[in-house]
Amino acid sequence: MTVTGAHKTIPEIQYLRMIAVLLVVIAHLYQANVRFFAQPLLGDFAYAGFGGVDVFFVVSGFIIHHLYSRKAAPDWRYYVNRLNRILPLYWFFTALAVAGYWVMGDSLTRDLAELDLWTSLLLLPSGSPPILVIGWTLTHELYFYLVFGLMMLAPPAMRGWAAGVWAGASLIMALQSEPLISPWLNLIFSPFNLLFLAGTMLSAYYRHLARLRWPLLVVAIAGAGLAMFWTGSQGLAGIENRTIRVAAFLPFAVGLSGSLLAWAPRWPELAARIGDWSYAIYLSHILVIGIMARLFATVAAEHSWSGWLLYPACLAACLLVGAISHYGVERPILLRLKALINQTAPVAPKRETD
Repeated sequence: MTVTGAHKTIPEIQYLRMIAVLLVVIAHLYQANVRFFAQPLLGDFAYAGFGGVDVFFVVSGFIIHHLYSRKAAPDWRYYVNRLNRILPLYWFFTALAVAGYWVMGDSLTRDLAELDLWTSLLLLPSGSPPILVIGWTLTHELYFYLVFGLMMLAPPAMRGWAAGVWAGASLIMALQSEPLISPWLNLIFSPFNLLFLAGTMLSAYYRHLARLRWPLLVVAIAGAGLAMFWTGSQGLAGIENRTIRVAAFLPFAVGLSGSLLAWAPRWPELAARIGDWSYAIYLSHILVIGIMARLFATVAAEHSWSGWLLYPACLAACLLVGAISHYGVERPILLRLKALINQTAPVAPKRETD
């Protein structure tokens, strides 16, 4: 998060983004390793890396609350800027994914005829993943932006109550034994809402987190242990249920986010840069891993060293593609569209560039 004016830059947010995206990359790397190689490295505990998504949700809650909680009410530019932040790069990589389905066809996980283009492009809940599978998380992001904006229409004294009602309803529905039938209801009352709201709580008490840095660190370490134990013993099946997944990953996501914000470390500049590239890495890494894993499986699967080489090679490729995509596609589009938005309705100097 690069913020100017009334808000100071918070490097720890970029560090969290870096950690989150690397965790997700490692989890998908292990998934590809299992699919294409007879003897995969690591173990099912590597699926704990999917907790990086939960970290992203907590970070999103923190950022939006930090930037907008003091506003009287967001205007239309709030929503347009949020869409600008999410959709253009997502559409770019969705187009690449569609091209991949045309070229590779049945070798991918779904048939081209199964894909719903408009639902995918608009990130609407449909009960099945979008074309760019990782996009399911962005549906939850956009929903959080919408609800947060609506809550900001309430008087300041009522906003906390509104958030509490939303959290309570989400928790009650998550604990129901029977899943909700409607994809829209599953979105509205998703247990992932609790992660976004946890991020808003960290923002609300940001100035006091330093007093809790040791307890938060303990929660982060214990949460990491819980996540690895659960996925190591249950595999992917253990996190298919989203309520169980949030229960397994929330302590780690909140503990890591809170402890890093509380300790406020200063890491090498590269860590912050990877945080800048994190959205581009996040959207592109499945495509990169899919291509490279197939190449490795074709030319080197019989060699014992191929699995060891797969991880660093794919990780380096994901970082490279993410950096190129950020500077060559994401940032130019983001800045250009933001300038158009500001030209449409001139306002006072903006305080945020995220």
